[in-house]
Amino acid sequence: MNNELSPEKILKNKGCKLTQQRKAIIDVLSSGGHHTANEIYALVSDKYQGINFSTIYRNLELLVGLGIVEKLNINNSCSHFELINGKHHHHVICNKCGEVREIDICPFTAAEDREKLKELDFEATEHKFEIYGICSNCRRKE
Repeated sequence: MNNELSPEKILKNKGCKLTQQRKAIIDVLSSGGHHTANEIYALVSDKYQGINFSTIYRNLELLVGLGIVEKLNINNSCSHFELINGKHHHHVICNKCGEVREIDICPFTAAEDREKLKELDFEATEHKFEIYGICSNCRRKE
């Protein structure tokens, strides 16, 4: 996503309307965190009684395609979504409770890594880095 542009401007630049449903999804994701489509549906349907799950999911996929929202496929389970805020980060994920937290470290910053890709004649456009383990709350419960 272009870091200077708001989600609303990106939609407009791509010829898409800012519908009430899209605005509601963006508003939910703007509050922070990583939400499943079901969680987003529950939060949005409180405001918009007639909205259905397929509308939420279709709009989430559109927002992902436009680079407004990131889709996190966590541990091959339910996808989580977050608003791309321009701040590069990765995630730590609890294998027990599924909690997702952001971390601001990136192992892909070394010049030697970029050089290896150059040798392969490969241009990286994005990358993902996730660390799985057990959070402190789950460890305390054991």
